[in-house]
Amino acid sequence: MRKVLFACLTAACVFGGSPAHTQAWPTRALTMVNPFAPGGPNDVPARLFAQRMGEILGQSVIVENVGGAGGMNGADRVAKAQPDGYTFLLGTVGTQAQNQTLYKKPAYDSTKDFRSVGLILEAPLVLVVRKDLPARSMQEFVAYAKANADKMQFASAGTGSAIHLGCALMNSVTGLNVTHIPYRGSNPAMQDLASGRVDYLCDIVTTAKPQIDGGTVKAIAVLDDTRSAALPDVPTAKEQGR
Repeated sequence: MRKVLFACLTAACVFGGSPAHTQAWPTRALTMVNPFAPGGPNDVPARLFAQRMGEILGQSVIVENVGGAGGMNGADRVAKAQPDGYTFLLGTVGTQAQNQTLYKKPAYDSTKDFRSVGLILEAPLVLVVRKDLPARSMQEFVAYAKANADKMQFASAGTGSAIHLGCALMNSVTGLNVTHIPYRGSNPAMQDLASGRVDYLCDIVTTAKPQIDGGTVKAIAVLDDTRSAALPDVPTAKEQGR
């Protein structure tokens, strides 16, 4: 499973020809809403993108973290913002697709309230476990989790987030029934995994790599068809028969 990041504007913010842009734009700072907590997988691309965007446009681009509800809170903040071209969202497949079907009454309509600007990146998920969990392969992990399911917990960046659904899909495929603990972002979830308070997490490779390299968590499998260039020594779940 891959996490996809989009840059999205409120629906009325159309470049060229719309009333919002009959005058010079931009004439002041812009706000990029990151719908997840600081330090999470959205944060690094958000700040890199904001810096470069600011250089190109000649105006500051401020990153505003608005976490919670699997990214819905931040997306809703942009959906209800003044449609003047100065507030936009660094959305994900979760905020723009998954949340629309997971909730009976989503806070916004991703097809009507936003206009997609461009695809920024795709990043695979990696299954990471607490460092003292006695498993080093996918087969060992599944066997251990099935034997200890009633004692285990898996973390996520929030209910409905791509990280949550990635682990939920893996649990379904492997026949695991483990308690889900949602956090307000993947950074606090990773912190609790590193301290041993939860047992596993399906995090984005880019944000999991420092913890893996530092030995605070243990990588079991990349949840994609091919290995990640960032973690070349970590086999995919498919390679391990899952």
